[in-house]
Amino acid sequence: MHEGKAKGADLIIYPDGTLYHINLKRADGVPRNVFFMGAAGRVDAVARHFDKITFRRQDLVNRPEFSIAAGTYNGVPMAAFSCGIGTDNMEIVLNEFHALFEYDHERDIWTDAPPPVNIIRIGTCGAFQPHTPLGACIISEYAIGLDNLGAYYPAPRGRNPLSVRIEDAFRKTSIGRINPCAYVSEASPEAVAALQQAAADIGQTPHTPLGITTSAPGFFGPEGRQTGRLHTAFTTPEFLDIIMSFAVEDHRILNTEMEASILFRIAHEQLGYRAGAICLALDNLSKNEVMQKDEVDRRMDACIRIAFGAMIKLAAT
Repeated sequence: MHEGKAKGADLIIYPDGTLYHINLKRADGVPRNVFFMGAAGRVDAVARHFDKITFRRQDLVNRPEFSIAAGTYNGVPMAAFSCGIGTDNMEIVLNEFHALFEYDHERDIWTDAPPPVNIIRIGTCGAFQPHTPLGACIISEYAIGLDNLGAYYPAPRGRNPLSVRIEDAFRKTSIGRINPCAYVSEASPEAVAALQQAAADIGQTPHTPLGITTSAPGFFGPEGRQTGRLHTAFTTPEFLDIIMSFAVEDHRILNTEMEASILFRIAHEQLGYRAGAICLALDNLSKNEVMQKDEVDRRMDACIRIAFGAMIKLAAT
């Protein structure tokens, strides 16, 4: 437990600067090049690529989903941080990382924006399109948030007009009509370009499709899955037909996961951080196929290597 009383309710921070949920403070020296992932176990899979590890922390009692390992890769400071599952967890993490980099607790002021913060999400996903093979490392260019968090973090003025067109078109679908809070956010173009170039550098371009991602507030109904006696708004075929046929100017929905939409909205669109996502397709919902464990490990390593290559490029600019 931290000694002393938190300063206030808006940003719960202890006298030593430790932030309530992520259990980190500015004095920890967390690098501004950060990989985010849902699973705490994936932190080790990323950290084993570091030249050296300088810092580790995980609160196994209160929030075991939040785990960090910091170190260097090719001499560049980087960190791997697990956020847990869901846009709600991502929202908490992004707010507190924002404070970690931009709030001076000793002077009780928000400081100037730091040098570029680079965030790459390394995740897993389900593929929608039948031509997307299992094991593809899908790069998100846009994300459709099927949660309602985007309503609380409005898009800034002057947003990409294509984002607006995708959002308008999606809200006219049957899924959009029952979920009027659905929103579209854009990945940082610099992060997308870095991921694409990093994939090309290691010969992975054929396995790294680029497209739209849906970020779901649940794993089953909001991703088109049905189990047992549970009733959902759409049958699986109905849901898949809407998603698979959706297209705006040749941009199609390729995959579903649970964090990218609010990552792009808060980190890139509101804060100006360079944020991207690359996710391994573990299953294909249109073909009802699932990867085997040994193949998952091999292909996840490819995603991680692409992410490292991209982070090196972002950190150099």
